Amino acid sequence: MSKKLLGLFLAVLLCAGMLTGCQKKAEEQTAVKTEAAKKKIKLKMVTCWTPNYKLIEQDKYWLEQVDKLVGDEVEIEFFTSGELVKSSEVFDAVKNGTAQIGSDFPGYWAGKDTAFNLVASFPMWMDAYDYINWLEFGGGQAEYDRIYGKFGIKPLPHGPITVESGPRSTKPIRSLDDYKGLKLRMSGKTQGNILNQIGASQVKISSSEVYQAMQKGVIDAAESCTPEFDWGLGYGEITQYSSHPGWHQPGSMCNLLFNQKTWDELPQRVKDAFTIAAQATMLRTLAFQDYSSADGTAKFAEKGVQSFVLPEKDLKVLSAKSLEDLYKEAEANPSFAKIALSMGEYLVHYSPWRKLSFPFNHGWVNNNLPDLEKLRSYAE
Repeated sequence: MSKKLLGLFLAVLLCAGMLTGCQKKAEEQTAVKTEAAKKKIKLKMVTCWTPNYKLIEQDKYWLEQVDKLVGDEVEIEFFTSGELVKSSEVFDAVKNGTAQIGSDFPGYWAGKDTAFNLVASFPMWMDAYDYINWLEFGGGQAEYDRIYGKFGIKPLPHGPITVESGPRSTKPIRSLDDYKGLKLRMSGKTQGNILNQIGASQVKISSSEVYQAMQKGVIDAAESCTPEFDWGLGYGEITQYSSHPGWHQPGSMCNLLFNQKTWDELPQRVKDAFTIAAQATMLRTLAFQDYSSADGTAKFAEKGVQSFVLPEKDLKVLSAKSLEDLYKEAEANPSFAKIALSMGEYLVHYSPWRKLSFPFNHGWVNNNLPDLEKLRSYAE
């Protein structure tokens, strides 16, 4: 064999060896990836929100952060409201393991324990910043864990809602006197009790039903969420007036729900990732809520909607009525009383600084702080 042929033969052998090696390496990498995919923790997540309702954005953002942190270990299949379960079924779906994760608004579960009204929102009470302060440093997370834990669920708060719009209406509401005879879509048991006391009627319909109900005169006014959310629901087309502030819901908190058994079995690094992602989502959602409320306010103003602010004397009346209802519910339900006491202790603790930093601090609740001894007697 000539030297030239020998060189060619050796080159062919070398190339063949290299190709075989590359193919083997590629097969090994594919096998590793396949094995890793098999070992991925696969979870189902359901939410109370439909694709066109903006609260779903907080769920999507959390999922994005989780994917960045532990996407190689966890795969979450996401179902919007109605795809796997209805909004009203999210709690039980997580509790029973139909889905391992859920996203909620706690007030939806008040039929299971009225204390869920408090961890959701309460009229003339805590705002979104108070909720975060209380959760992080005032013992709030322990109270969330207790109330959800009774049902085999681990909660991670992730979606604060800043002060909502007050009622948007077809009739001007300048004072409490203007509420008399009005039919309002307003959620919440205490909110309904207060409306009855000031001569209005609470109409319980979903946000999606407001547009037609307003057009047909079934209701005179409705609250739903913040200005930007209200605008997205078409309230600018059916209302001519708005009344502020949103005394019925000065602050709220939405949560991620985890089936407790599933949570307990997760690796610690995954739990940490879920928690970090929830905290990041909370920060982003708070900023989004505030900033977008300014956007929504501008849109309603450009549409010609007239806005009125209730006088301080009326806010004091509403605050007193809210506290009356708080005490009644606390007396009837020790579980409610425990959370009310924990929140009340935070509010009293924070009160001196709120006063000193006024008007640059948040919240109005200093005007009517709760009686802690009364709440403590109910909690015991």
